[in-house]
Amino acid sequence: MSYANAQLPSAHRVSGKVTSSKDGSPIAGTSIRIKKGVTQALADGNGEFNLNTNSKTGILQISCVGFRPLEVTFDLNKETTVSIQLQEDVNSMNEVQVIGYGKVSKRFNTGSVVTVNAEDIERQAVSNPLAALAGRVPGMTVEQSSGNPGGKFNIQIRGQSSISQGSQPLFLIDGIPYPNDQITSGMTGLANQGQSPMSNINPLDIESIEILKDADATAVYGSRGANGVILITTKKGKTGATRMDASVYHGAGQVTRRLELLNTQQYLTMRKEAFANDGVEPTATNAPDIVLWDTTRYTDWQDLLIGGTAHFTNANASLSGGSPNTQFLVSANYHRQGSVYPGNYENQQGKTHFNLSHTSQDNRFTAIVAGNYSLDKNELPGYDLTNSITISPNNPPLFDEDGNLNWEENGGAFSNPLTYLKKKASATTDVFRGNVNLQYKFLEELSLKLAGGYNVIQFNQMDTSPKASLDPNSNTTPSSRFAKTTNKSWIFEPQLEYTRHKNNGKLSILLGASLQNDVLDANLIVADGFSNDAVIEAVAFANSITGETSHTTYSYQALFGRINYIYNNKYLLNITGRRDGSSRFGPEKRVANFGAIGTGWIFSEENFIKRQAKWLSFGKLRASYGITGNDQIGDYQFLDNYRANPSQYEGQVGYIPSRLFNADYTWERNRKLETGLEIGLLENAIFFNANWFRHRSDSQLINYRLPNQVGFSSILRNYGALVQNMGWEFTLSATAVKQAEFSWSSSVNLTVNKNKLLDFPGLETSSYANSLVIGKPLNIVRLIQYTGVDMETGIHVFNGTSLPDDQIVVADFTPKFHGGLSNDIVFGNWNFSFLLQFVKQDGYNYLRSLARGSAPGTRRNQPIEVLDRWQYPGQATNVQRFTTTGTASTAFNNYIAYSDAPVSDASFIRLKNLYISYSLPKNIIRHIRLKETRLYFQGQNLFTLTSYRGLDPETGRHGSMTLPTLAVYTFGIHLSL
Repeated sequence: MSYANAQLPSAHRVSGKVTSSKDGSPIAGTSIRIKKGVTQALADGNGEFNLNTNSKTGILQISCVGFRPLEVTFDLNKETTVSIQLQEDVNSMNEVQVIGYGKVSKRFNTGSVVTVNAEDIERQAVSNPLAALAGRVPGMTVEQSSGNPGGKFNIQIRGQSSISQGSQPLFLIDGIPYPNDQITSGMTGLANQGQSPMSNINPLDIESIEILKDADATAVYGSRGANGVILITTKKGKTGATRMDASVYHGAGQVTRRLELLNTQQYLTMRKEAFANDGVEPTATNAPDIVLWDTTRYTDWQDLLIGGTAHFTNANASLSGGSPNTQFLVSANYHRQGSVYPGNYENQQGKTHFNLSHTSQDNRFTAIVAGNYSLDKNELPGYDLTNSITISPNNPPLFDEDGNLNWEENGGAFSNPLTYLKKKASATTDVFRGNVNLQYKFLEELSLKLAGGYNVIQFNQMDTSPKASLDPNSNTTPSSRFAKTTNKSWIFEPQLEYTRHKNNGKLSILLGASLQNDVLDANLIVADGFSNDAVIEAVAFANSITGETSHTTYSYQALFGRINYIYNNKYLLNITGRRDGSSRFGPEKRVANFGAIGTGWIFSEENFIKRQAKWLSFGKLRASYGITGNDQIGDYQFLDNYRANPSQYEGQVGYIPSRLFNADYTWERNRKLETGLEIGLLENAIFFNANWFRHRSDSQLINYRLPNQVGFSSILRNYGALVQNMGWEFTLSATAVKQAEFSWSSSVNLTVNKNKLLDFPGLETSSYANSLVIGKPLNIVRLIQYTGVDMETGIHVFNGTSLPDDQIVVADFTPKFHGGLSNDIVFGNWNFSFLLQFVKQDGYNYLRSLARGSAPGTRRNQPIEVLDRWQYPGQATNVQRFTTTGTASTAFNNYIAYSDAPVSDASFIRLKNLYISYSLPKNIIRHIRLKETRLYFQGQNLFTLTSYRGLDPETGRHGSMTLPTLAVYTFGIHLSL
């Protein structure tokens, strides 16, 4: 039943029904207004409406998201019922974007917002939805930390704004804050170094992901949105017949990039030459690989340790439907990902999602209840085996004749990388997330909203080291560790919204408040000295038991408001304000005010432009400026902190201070300025978007160095350092062909961002003197200049070796530019799409990971490039002579890692995603009573073009030997009933 928002005295009523011109289906929620009046009605679930009017004649204005607006005349003298048909609007400018505490059409948005829809996400065989964003969002970098399942994705929006505090964006799922920080337990024991909470979100449950970047879009979230906001909206049920969707895919993943390492003969030549160069005689002690081990044995450790096949299985099912007033959706997902490591190691996930939406008969009351539960069991080995791929190629067999781990051969001890086969490491993550949204319309213009949510993340980890896994040559005793981390958070946000159309303007006013509380509890137990491996999981049987506990609470309150005004559908104004309070600051510094203003001009609506530029479909200029804050500093930083004194006094445990208090530090401030241009040509078949932005962050919270006599090395305080991120973002999309049986669309985005430290008073005398440079990015490293190999001695030479005085070279690891190119082609029942990701950057190559204690010539395999080493006086090369000890070894082990020698180009172009599908013809699936049957292939990270001297330019450029991203190939089927 529809209703009017203003019950004016009237004696006339116009009724009607709104349907789609495409298939005649009713269109619920359509807005019907009397032109130049205030009376308005909404069509009910059957598309029907009733509207009171004071006149027997007039004009109805009909509008609905996804359809072209329409004006229809009515004359009650002739008929009282109006039949209205709306045409679908394929204009992308009318797409609805989710913003802070509301929605807005792309046309009238004054902020910088990018939307990634469900279709783009579903085409990718990923378990973490953040992986689906790489290369698709201008201004955002997405970097995978490891190829192991459950690993973290590092996300930055428009660069790093804080010198030493957090720069992660705010993540919201259906409006409820959700963490992205790696879940850890205070102990090692997983190859992925912890669990990403985002991997517990089923990508197939997501309707859209919005990335909010500028001050106008993020200021309504205050300090929480200082580094950008990522809004994840989950799927909801839709009106209509009950529908069931099911899909399953299976596939495999492998490491595609490897180091070309020395074979056994090349390796032994290196080792013998090194001893000869050093004048040292190889013995069973210093060279068991030469003296004791089989010199004809060869093992490709890359193939054995990380060369396996990781099998993927994903099954998803959903049931949805509902009446015009009540809609529902429930879904379930199972995901299994194996490992490339030897052994039966895997990550299994089970996820459920539900959503229930209800609207009262008079359309005044709306309730939405949604929730998710996921269970993740990760049984990866206790460490990343990529670190062991450079052991000697003639290393003895890793198992003896009895199937036990082998620790020595002929007296030559070595490290066995397969100890984890005898260990048990596991991590279980339980996540529950629920939210409720209630709305009641007192009048058509005035509504009250109540939104609340609750998250529980529980992380349990166990790591055992039984006797069977320990080197018998060591004194290590069997041990086990148990850890539990529980994060509970709730949020409550009441909101009052007023919207009114008057004359040619639309005014919207939003007032609201936020109350948020997070509690983190962590427990760690270390048990040592088990006498029997059979009881190693029972703490009571240990000879020694130690434990640690921690408890932290974070409270956050805020008041916020927004005023939005649209005049004549072409002049836009958006004003946002927020007053934040955070428990992370001292009592006198907890509250701060933030705000922003955004403006827009849709110049394509001007009559003089319509007459002169008929080829222009859409044109908008927009600008924004605002101030946000940052409180990502950890809890209790303003208080004195104490820790237990390991030295007891008379049997009693004492306490010693661990951190000096400072109750006067306050928020970091981020001033954001932006201008943007949006141009649509030829019915928006070609669309161009350009943004220029400048973000300046001051009042930096840093650890300020103190004199030694104070008793503490540093104190957290605000400092007058100024950090700037400034750059350009470009997006160009085009629909080359759009026909019934064939369509082709393309899109490319490019981001150029320059991060720079503008000011830092007293930098030269601060503890940051060796890590920061005025005028350079924050993500730099100061290094010694490498000048090559001395042609007479064959030893690496540097421009000084004093640390840090001679570290004069500045290496910048900030991406110079990045972006992506996508294409989508539909031909009949076939669909073909792909995404190319490109990044221009520098990074550490393989030399960094080998630099400390692994000079070419030591007992560790090396890349094939070392064969170009120095061998005789006068030879010109950049590879020093082979060595095991002495000055040549010192030059490599002590200085290479601190020089610019390991820095090289780490740019890459990657086929990030490939999707090919075929939908069975309708006349075939009709016979088997299905709505849709689709067969598809999905590929991730299929190939990478790069000159990077290492395993992977994405996971390895920071200098660690980390498992590369996997190339994944999957085949699947999707059914709709």
